Amino acid sequence: MVAVVYSGGMWGIEGFPVEVQVDVSSGLPSFNIVGLPDNAVKEAKERVRSALKNSGFGFPLKRITVNLSPSDRKKLGTHYDLPIALGILEATGNVKTKDFIILGELSLNGELKKVKGILALLISLKEKGFKNFIISEGNSAEGSLIREINVYAFNTLKEVVDFLRGELNKGTLSFREPEKNKSFDEDLRDVKGQTLGKRALEISAAGFHHLMLVGSAGAGKSMLAKRIKSISPPMEFEEVLEVSKIYSLYGKEELITERPFQSPHHTSSEIALIGGGNPPKPGVISLAHRGYLLLDEMAEFPRKTIEALRQPLEEERVQVSRAGNNVIFPAEFTLIGTMNPCPCGNYKNPFKECVCSEKEIKVYNKKISEPIKDRIDLKVWVYPLKEEDLLKLPEGESSEEVRKRVETAYNIQKERGVFNGRMSNEEVNKYCLNLLERNGKILLREAVKNLKISARSYYKLLKVSRTIADLEESDKIKEEHIAEALQFRI
Repeated sequence: MVAVVYSGGMWGIEGFPVEVQVDVSSGLPSFNIVGLPDNAVKEAKERVRSALKNSGFGFPLKRITVNLSPSDRKKLGTHYDLPIALGILEATGNVKTKDFIILGELSLNGELKKVKGILALLISLKEKGFKNFIISEGNSAEGSLIREINVYAFNTLKEVVDFLRGELNKGTLSFREPEKNKSFDEDLRDVKGQTLGKRALEISAAGFHHLMLVGSAGAGKSMLAKRIKSISPPMEFEEVLEVSKIYSLYGKEELITERPFQSPHHTSSEIALIGGGNPPKPGVISLAHRGYLLLDEMAEFPRKTIEALRQPLEEERVQVSRAGNNVIFPAEFTLIGTMNPCPCGNYKNPFKECVCSEKEIKVYNKKISEPIKDRIDLKVWVYPLKEEDLLKLPEGESSEEVRKRVETAYNIQKERGVFNGRMSNEEVNKYCLNLLERNGKILLREAVKNLKISARSYYKLLKVSRTIADLEESDKIKEEHIAEALQFRI
């Protein structure tokens, strides 16, 4: 008899349904698993055999063949243990699994163990129309985070069998609203001076614009960059699920409700940043999806690693090819880069002398190629504080005050249907050029003529101007909005 039990698999960050087909037939006793299983799935044979015996069901001394369909996709992980065990029981007439998606690892004594990536699987399979799930009690925290599905959590194989036989009454997991943390340790109010840097941070957060902070060592570039988290706009629930699916693959058990912030070390490899491996896993830029990627001391990263960001910055996704299979990881992040202006870090420092030659400064700055620089919307020079400013108490707006303006601009863009930093050229024409006042057009024409800006820079200038106008709740883009945007392009 052939039994079919439903489970799920992951490839990259996308889940897909898996049919666990179990055939128990006469012949020499054997136990084979086919359908491109990895080593963890192959080892399920011994776990399933022991779990069935130790749960009081016995193990059939027959020829057992398990096929994981679709057979042309790699099956990874230990969550196939439970569906295989139930498939054997169904094939021998002991239970009916009905229309459940079943996920769980078995210990040798029949207990259900917690597994990684359950949240990603539940989200993916829900998107494909599946509603009923059986998982381990150890994963119940993740199972309770998703609306509009029925999730049943159990401690042992025997409990699952009793439930499927109707001998155990078990309710579904109740939906648990994820906690939202709006308190941040780092506040803009703590930053002394740096008015232009703070303004650039506000514009970047409001319109999802890439930002580069350049300045002497110790001027406060990293301190400023890290505070963008405290003024970022809220995440929509769809974004929360999208980001949480990625983090679930790394064992994160909670929904990610705040915009991610990733800051890799400059020694990070290209694969660590972009993603890869076998099987392919998302890299740091995908962990920063819908949030921020801080490249501190950007010029210290290997040039090849920085150049690998060209496609993700343009297409907001990254494609990884492994063994003939293409995996696409999302990478819609806002880049925040910081760098020194020269090897010693003191070029243009009013208080310290730069010891670098002109050639050394040029070579250092060429570590970041022009195409990468051109993809960055906002560029700001961060100067060291004067002595009198350093001795003053911090003054200025708090992150909460700035965040209110950011959220207002965010809501304007949401109503418009597109965020400024993500606009296509056609959308720039519609929402920027068509709403540009006469004096603004004159200033823009002069800027294009005198500054020799590229086509990409031209469109980025308009996008930044649109964000500045939105922060002031202005429908029209005025001359002063263009003027302010220009100082962040030069």
